[in-house]
Amino acid sequence: MDYIPKIFHRFACQIWHMTVIPAFFFAFLLVYSPSRSYAFLEAGRGLYAFDVTMCMCIILGCISVSRVAFYYIWRKRSLSLITYSAFCVGEVTIMSLFCGLYMWLMLHRSIPYMSAVGTMLGICTTTLIYPYLAISLALYLADSKSKSEEAPKDTLVRFPDSQQRMKLVIASSAILFIEADENYVRIHYLESGVEKEFLLRNSMKKIDELVSRYGLVRCHRSFLINPSHVKMLKKGKEGVLQAELDECPALVPVSKRYYDNLASLL
Repeated sequence: MDYIPKIFHRFACQIWHMTVIPAFFFAFLLVYSPSRSYAFLEAGRGLYAFDVTMCMCIILGCISVSRVAFYYIWRKRSLSLITYSAFCVGEVTIMSLFCGLYMWLMLHRSIPYMSAVGTMLGICTTTLIYPYLAISLALYLADSKSKSEEAPKDTLVRFPDSQQRMKLVIASSAILFIEADENYVRIHYLESGVEKEFLLRNSMKKIDELVSRYGLVRCHRSFLINPSHVKMLKKGKEGVLQAELDECPALVPVSKRYYDNLASLL
């Protein structure tokens, strides 16, 4: 399953949606005045620019609420591309419902409400698909550029402790998994084919930020794992998901929250 990059979860990304999408709607309809949009919004009343402005304000309000909610709900979760696409479709649908309600009231209920909503859904979909795609493409390009710039020049991972004193330097390919242990983390790795571990005083959050650049991923609230060493994923006792590693007898727990992401990397 494909997941959207973490850059989509940032609050700056939500600000882009809140500003670009309403602005594009306003500018596009005023400059080009598509015949279908003009006929519906003007409706012989000579208020086309006013109605476009009001619809833009409604879109701004709807997307501001939805994007703030998106940020606080999914900022720390993995989100599939399908789920994100469904969220965007839901946003456009909600905008259309409120814009349709506005036009239904402005036309003194001379047309059925669902007819007004259907027309606004068509207008919003054909208009807003462009800024949605443009923003998504820009974010994917920014994510690719960021990853290329942050890619390590070598495969050595340098582990500092909480005081930023270097404690361990090891090849990323040798790391098996990392587990949290109160105020420490235990780094399990291979040395000459033998499993060893190193106890490091540091937080799991800091270590996660460090090793994610080297391909390690979160598989559990308390565990990070190197997908290249995972032999299989299976259910253990009582249906608990576990990762079996090569050259290592330990079974690493995998929570349902991270299962799909880890499975997609195997």
